[in-house]
Amino acid sequence: MNFIRSVGEQWKKSVFAEKIALVLETEVGHLFCGVTNITTVANLIAAMSYYGLDDEFMEESLDDAHMLIILFDCFRLLIVKQIEHDKLNQAEHLIIQIAKHYASKAYPSKACSSKSELGYRAELKLFQEHIFELCQKLEKLQSLRRNQYRSMGRNV
Repeated sequence: MNFIRSVGEQWKKSVFAEKIALVLETEVGHLFCGVTNITTVANLIAAMSYYGLDDEFMEESLDDAHMLIILFDCFRLLIVKQIEHDKLNQAEHLIIQIAKHYASKAYPSKACSSKSELGYRAELKLFQEHIFELCQKLEKLQSLRRNQYRSMGRNV
């Protein structure tokens, strides 16, 4: 029974990855001119962010706000990996760029009709701020590491 459930979850994850790929193709297709294709990145995003989503969510289309939430989860994992191991592959670098793209978008701040919608808008804003802050810190860390590698030969 567990095997059947596992196969079903993998099937749902692949459907989720296809939905992500469709959104990425229309939104940031210009980033995929290298070796890594949209399918690879979408599968990686789905693998990092899928956590047994309910069927209702799977039926909805992914809008920009949903993509930001999904990418924020991936972004945090990749930042930790970058800090600890200092190595990301091309697909992971693309996910960071895509997360920055979605964080730079303006999300409607129209009058909210409920407390939950107000909280949702605040959460999106917080995600955007965290992505920008972490990107700045990561750039400083990368610059510091580059300077350390360059100066290794001079100290001999």
